[in-house]
Amino acid sequence: MFNKIWNKFRYNRFIGNTNWLLFQNIYSMMLSLVVGALTARYLEPANYGLIGYGTSLVNLFTAISQLGLDSIIMNEMVIYPEQKGKIMGTALCMRVAASCVSFGCVLVLVAMLEPGNYVLWVITALQAFAIVCRVYELLNEWFLSELKSKYYVIANICGQTVVSIWKVFLMILGASVLWFGASTTIQALVCGGIVAVIFGISKNFKLEFSMDTAGRLFEKGKHYVLAGLAIALYTQMDKVMLGKMMGETEVGFYTAAMTIAMLWEFIPQAIINSSRVLILEKKNHDEQAYRKELQLLFFGISAMGILVGAVVQIFGGLAVYILYGAKYMSAVPALKLLIWSTMFAMIGVARNIWSVAEDKNRYSKNYTICGGIFNLVFNALTIPIWGIFGAAVSTLGAQVVVALISPLFWKDTRPFVTFYLESWKTGCFFLRSMREK
Repeated sequence: MFNKIWNKFRYNRFIGNTNWLLFQNIYSMMLSLVVGALTARYLEPANYGLIGYGTSLVNLFTAISQLGLDSIIMNEMVIYPEQKGKIMGTALCMRVAASCVSFGCVLVLVAMLEPGNYVLWVITALQAFAIVCRVYELLNEWFLSELKSKYYVIANICGQTVVSIWKVFLMILGASVLWFGASTTIQALVCGGIVAVIFGISKNFKLEFSMDTAGRLFEKGKHYVLAGLAIALYTQMDKVMLGKMMGETEVGFYTAAMTIAMLWEFIPQAIINSSRVLILEKKNHDEQAYRKELQLLFFGISAMGILVGAVVQIFGGLAVYILYGAKYMSAVPALKLLIWSTMFAMIGVARNIWSVAEDKNRYSKNYTICGGIFNLVFNALTIPIWGIFGAAVSTLGAQVVVALISPLFWKDTRPFVTFYLESWKTGCFFLRSMREK
């Protein structure tokens, strides 16, 4: 009786937590559709591409600053609930140190890649400071583990609202592109301040630092650092290489296409984030339920991806015209390819739950290194010939390699591909049983 009541309570909290995450992402999507599109129209492709170029350079070091901690500390808190204060405190200290180093590395990289490009250097520096400010993102793992995401959502909504007002204010004043470079950092400062206050009030433990804990976290997270760096390479190098080979205008078109392609990701992302802790808990108590729930998650993400991809094939050109205007219509062919890459990207994100549960973390870097190599090689071959369409082909191929092909290269991870394929059978059976009811 008690177990039934507890399970119902946990299920209700999961639904509530997911609803909050969905609300945040819907709100974010609406702001992106309105303010983001207005900003792109105001800046025009060249300046919009300059912002995108700087963002891609910053994102190359974001994975290093995270140290893989966001992928492991939730599981650590589930396994060692009595050490939450030590785990969170140690992780925060590690993240601050890594973020400061990453900030300096970004500035050096820009100076080396684009010597004399003062505008790009300033824009990137303003954006890169957000790496340090976004240490607060680590606190989201605690909110997720406690199914209290509404507080984190409130903070993010405030940050997004403030930065949207900031952009509108800049457009009214006719400000230069340099001022728009500070937007990411402003959002991080607002969100971080609110999250830190709410966390300080809500937590029931004292933050501590432990060298032993740091060593354990680094040992488990190092696989995700290389994986994250490889992810950054195959998701950001397309824009970096476009900027170097074709110029900022092409980056502007590509950024517009990618922005639209990623709009739907908030739905699977919210479901994955909310279900992660529940699925991991099931692994320790009920193997059959764990497998079923994880396979239903994969099936749901794949089905959503196919539906969204089909819609974009039909209405993608109209979406670009309405949001960005006639000047951005060159982004349409790339959009129709990139939408499929986001589906495979979400499959890869969900696979992290399987990797943690099955203790296959060490292979995560291998998948993404394969994807990174594929993307670099194909970008070098296709961008000079096809421009942004070549970059889109490379990105789609890289996401397929990472999600489903690279696990086949290692004996220990081959079962994942079978697990994923079985998810279609599990999902179809589930739908059939729901119709019969």
